Amino acid sequence: MTNTDSNTKGTAKTPRWGTKRVVMLLGLVGAVLALATSTRIWITVQPEVGSVKIPLIEVAGSDASAAVAALAVVALAGSLAALIAGKVARYIIAGILLLAGGGIVASAIAVLANPVAAAATKVGEATGLNAAGGDYQVSIWPYAAALAGVVLVLNALVLVAAGHTWAGSKKYARDNAAAARRAEQANSTGPIDEIDGWDSLSRGDDPT
Repeated sequence: MTNTDSNTKGTAKTPRWGTKRVVMLLGLVGAVLALATSTRIWITVQPEVGSVKIPLIEVAGSDASAAVAALAVVALAGSLAALIAGKVARYIIAGILLLAGGGIVASAIAVLANPVAAAATKVGEATGLNAAGGDYQVSIWPYAAALAGVVLVLNALVLVAAGHTWAGSKKYARDNAAAARRAEQANSTGPIDEIDGWDSLSRGDDPT
């Protein structure tokens, strides 16, 4: 068996659904969608407080569930960091993405399950009461936020399943090779290679 054959068998092939581009796109779609929903109106409330006429109250996603935007930012940073991270770091990032996506889904479901509690702060500011009777209408945006969270969870699973097949960063590989050469030179009493000497000088190191 040739070295080429052994290297081919020893290196797992990355499936099409598990490439770095797919992970990046899933992360961008999920995070950007979650961020977009946080700026939209999630709940509209027409309060009923005695005979006092109170205008329609609109509750944005950032007010109904502040965690969605924060988790979306974390997920976006994690998806981008996964592209240059090492193998072990990818699993850590996948865990972060899983928690972020799950948190977004849970936050959206909490709003859908209890819109009165989610809108309590805005209703309290408008009426002076912690809760008020009235008509609470939930828009489509909490559902979109939940979908964004599902996309991020899927992104985490793809990263776990296929991240170990990705080739390492070329920059890190060059840095590691350079570090190995410098360590070899430091332990060697022989003459310094001319090319390596110039590389050391260009980095500001004294090869002598």
